Amino acid sequence: MICVIALIVFGVLGIFSATHRIIAKEAFDCVFRRITLRKCETGLDKRLKAQISGKLMKKSPKTGKWIYKHFEFISWVFLILLLVSIFFSARSVYFFAVYGNCNGPNNDQFCIFDPLNTFVDKDYSVCAAPDMLDKKDPVLTGNVNIHPYIGSENSTVTVVEFGCFACPNTKTVVPILNEVLETYKNDIRFVFIDFPLSHHEFAYEAALAAECVFMNEPEFYWDYHWKIFDNQEVLSDNTLLSIAEEVGLNIDLFNSCLENNQSKLAVDTDYQQGLDSNIYGTPTFFVNDKPLVGSVSFKEFKKLVESELNK
Repeated sequence: MICVIALIVFGVLGIFSATHRIIAKEAFDCVFRRITLRKCETGLDKRLKAQISGKLMKKSPKTGKWIYKHFEFISWVFLILLLVSIFFSARSVYFFAVYGNCNGPNNDQFCIFDPLNTFVDKDYSVCAAPDMLDKKDPVLTGNVNIHPYIGSENSTVTVVEFGCFACPNTKTVVPILNEVLETYKNDIRFVFIDFPLSHHEFAYEAALAAECVFMNEPEFYWDYHWKIFDNQEVLSDNTLLSIAEEVGLNIDLFNSCLENNQSKLAVDTDYQQGLDSNIYGTPTFFVNDKPLVGSVSFKEFKKLVESELNK
């Protein structure tokens, strides 16, 4: 199996060196013959065995002889280790591309690809607000106590989100938010403030519908809230009504609220609060008064939340 290792190693080195390409070609021929149950005719396996054992014998004859005698077994061990290493390296690359962390979703362990945690470009992780072309540092303003929340009013840490129901990045962060809420369920209060972006279809209508639920049957608000994100790709008037039926709302009350624009003032006030807070895209979070912009990671939430808890 030394030929398989040689094929992988010299195949990579052959990209940069013509000499190594010749060895890689020999290794490929040897591996192909072994797979088809034929002997390796290039002699590469024996040549590598002799070269490696010979060099070791010069330093330690006893070790060199032992290596020569068990060379096939040792080759298998190194092949297995190499394949396992390639698998985990490839998995780390995939995780980093998808989750921004080479250890998997919502993982705050060290990542060799991003040791300083500076890889994510926040400009690409937000849905931009057309009314805020000039980006300023977000500063939370207004009363957050009048909005829907999860947790205790007496929590020392309040996490506020300005979100748009039709923004893909706002949806992306939902599972991370759920992880944060589960991890710190006894320590934080989570507040949601509508910031519907005008260029997202049904963003405003979804905010109106959710606000109607909060105004009339607040006990159903969060079920309705999360299900809007579950159905983000198919948002429509019918979808918003179907979700209302699914969570068990009083449909007559719900329809009456929408038909009479009873939630319009609340949604418009929410949006203005976002503008006053320099919100230039969704999602934007505040951990107490510390802003986090974009599809932030669990690691970023954890760092700020624990910093505030330890004050």
